[in-house]
Amino acid sequence: MTARQRALDAVSPSGRLGVELGPLNRPLIWREDGDVLYADHRSTDDLRAKYAGHETVIGPKAQPIVDVDLVLDRQSLAEALGPRAPVDYVVASHVIEHIPDPIGWLNELAGILREDGVVFLVVPDKRFTFDFRRAPSTTGDLVGHHIAAAKLASPVQIFEYVARVADVDPAAVWAGTQRDPRPIFDGQLVRALADARYVAEHRTYYDAHCTVYTPVSFLAVFREIVELGLIPFEIARIDPTERNAIEFYVTLRKRSGESAADRAARTPHLDPRHHHEMPEVPVRGFGRRLTLALRMLRTGSIRGSEAGSHG
Repeated sequence: MTARQRALDAVSPSGRLGVELGPLNRPLIWREDGDVLYADHRSTDDLRAKYAGHETVIGPKAQPIVDVDLVLDRQSLAEALGPRAPVDYVVASHVIEHIPDPIGWLNELAGILREDGVVFLVVPDKRFTFDFRRAPSTTGDLVGHHIAAAKLASPVQIFEYVARVADVDPAAVWAGTQRDPRPIFDGQLVRALADARYVAEHRTYYDAHCTVYTPVSFLAVFREIVELGLIPFEIARIDPTERNAIEFYVTLRKRSGESAADRAARTPHLDPRHHHEMPEVPVRGFGRRLTLALRMLRTGSIRGSEAGSHG
């Protein structure tokens, strides 16, 4: 299934009202699918000017940037929606990793959602992106930035983002031929320190991947956040990263009337061997047959990384 198909399956937009955040020129929910409002921090004209040099956004083969309905540069999502809230769903593709305080952000989304409304997230898997060298974010990372009510990326988040960014070929990682990707540019540590210091001194906006996850680490972190009662959601579903892909899909459902413990207890489970650790190197020919035979002797099954992405 494509990301769009998964989004449609998660939110069922026909006859419902929803919001898609930051769709740019590739919305997952189309106008003809249902009553959807597109939200961004800039107006349509501003976005066209910002991306004028980006061939994938503004170019002869690019889809047009959608007309933005809700401009969020000087108002919250709740203020932008006004009496149209509450809505039935929110879709956010490659957004959560840019948010300095994901806990606060999810509470903002909960505030404009109906009970049982859903948030559909597309999340990059750090194993197959330029975040390859970064350690997965922890519950403590998210709680700390939430307590600090972070509105901007912190010096810590900026340093880790700039210092670890790597030149990653996802296909090579999946094939097992890339396990030590090169830095994207020289002098990353020095640049990272300078950028972190600048933001600390000037308190300016800096676009960074503030948090990073694998499918398993996402479940571990957000299960604890749910259990702590910090967000009124349950993790209703996770579709882990498929072979040769770079992202996974999470559906959160608003369940504010239930206890945090009950919501946390329903968190899905994934096998870390397939959805947290690096993928196994595919084996072929005699080596493959030997590997499968050994696996059968050891586990009683030939099921391994090639058998699918679900744990």
